[in-house]
Amino acid sequence: GEPAHVAKYAFQLAQAFNNFYHQYPVIHEQNREKRVFLLWMTDFFRRQLEWTAEILGIPIPDYM
Repeated sequence: GEPAHVAKYAFQLAQAFNNFYHQYPVIHEQNREKRVFLLWMTDFFRRQLEWTAEILGIPIPDYM
């Protein structure tokens, strides 16, 4: 595929994560099971964004 498609996917994924995080504030979740699931979802988004950045040749900082 074209890099533009991957970049568009990464942008849409970042937007989706932003919406997700504002709708479900992970660190403030009191229910342990729900918090674990939200943390899993956060990690899923992170892995997907790292994968798209790697494809596009964008370096990922170790810490932000």
